[in-house]
Amino acid sequence: MSRRFPKYRHTHVVPYFISLLAANVIQGLATVLGARWLVEGAVKAGPYCSIQGGLKNAGNVAMAVWSFVMAVHVFLLLFLRRGTRDITCAITLAIGWLTIALIVCIGPLAVQTEAKGTYFGPSGYWCWITDSYPMEQIFLEYFIEFVSAGVSFFLYTAILLRVRGNLVIIDGKWCLRFVPRGERWQLAISRDVTDSSMMQVAARMVWHPVAYSVLLLPVTLARFIAFGGHEVPFWATVSTDFIFNLQGIVNVILLVGTRHLIPDTALLPIFTPRKGIDASTSEAYGITPFVLSKPEAAEKPLPSVPPVHAVTGVALERVNSQRSVLTVASGCSVDSQTLLLG
Repeated sequence: MSRRFPKYRHTHVVPYFISLLAANVIQGLATVLGARWLVEGAVKAGPYCSIQGGLKNAGNVAMAVWSFVMAVHVFLLLFLRRGTRDITCAITLAIGWLTIALIVCIGPLAVQTEAKGTYFGPSGYWCWITDSYPMEQIFLEYFIEFVSAGVSFFLYTAILLRVRGNLVIIDGKWCLRFVPRGERWQLAISRDVTDSSMMQVAARMVWHPVAYSVLLLPVTLARFIAFGGHEVPFWATVSTDFIFNLQGIVNVILLVGTRHLIPDTALLPIFTPRKGIDASTSEAYGITPFVLSKPEAAEKPLPSVPPVHAVTGVALERVNSQRSVLTVASGCSVDSQTLLLG
C-alpha cells in the first residue's frame, strides 16, 4: 500500500517551515558551542563567546519571526481564503532573514559602547547579550518572542473558529455563535468542503503557538528572576534552557502529527469565497432547513368507489362432513348460516 503524501500546491507552507527549522538548527548550534564552558569550567569573553551570543540571539529571534510568518500565511489561506504569489514568498523570505540579521548586528554595530563593554559576552552560564544592555535583552529578543507567541495564538484561534463555523459574517457583520455540545451538527451544515477538510488541521495548528509559549515561559521566568537580583540555581538554569531548546523537536512532532490530516490542496477550492448568511433565515442560528416546495396545481381527488349491494350468485352449501362446496344460485341472496337441501 503506497503512502500518500500531502501536496501543498498553491501554498508556501514548505519554505516557511524550512526557515523555521533553520532557526531551530541555529539555536541548537549555539547550545552545542556552550559545551566548551562546561569543559573549561567558566564562561570567558572573546570572539568565540561573541559568536555564540550572536547565534543564540539570531536563533531565538528567527524562531519568533518564522513562527509569526507561518501563522500569518495560514491565516491568509484558511481564514481569508487568499493565496500569495511566488514573488511574495521570495520577498517575505528575504525581508525575514534580513530583519533577523539586522536585529543581531544592530547591537555590536550601533548600540555597543566602550563604557558598557561588549554587546555579546558572558551572560550567566553561556554567552548572550550581556547584562550591561538590559533594555536590548528585553526588546531585541524577549519582546519579539512574546509578541510572536501571542499574535500567533490569536490568529490560529480565529482560524479554528472560522473553519468550525463559530465565527461568521451575517449581514456584513462579524458574529460569534456557539451551540450545545450535542448539536454541533448545526455548525457542520454551513461548512463548505474546504472548511470540512481543514477543520482538524486548524485544530492541530493551534498547538504550535501553545507549545512555543510553554517552552519559552520557564527560561524567561528564570531570566527575569536573575534580572531582579535573585540567584537562580544552576540546575534550574540548565533545565529551563534545555526545555527551551526542545522547540525543534516539538515542531517536527507537531508536523508529523498534522501531515496525514492535510488533504491535497490542489484538489480543494481553497480560494473560493465562503457563502454569505442572511440574518432573516434560520441559517444565521446554525440551522439550514430542508424545505419542500408547494405543488402548483391542486391534487386531483381519487375516484369514488360505488357502494356494494347484496352479493348474488355465490352461496355456501354445507354438507354432512366439514367440506364446503361452492354452488351457483342466480337471482337470490342466501344466508351463509342457512342449510341448503340437495
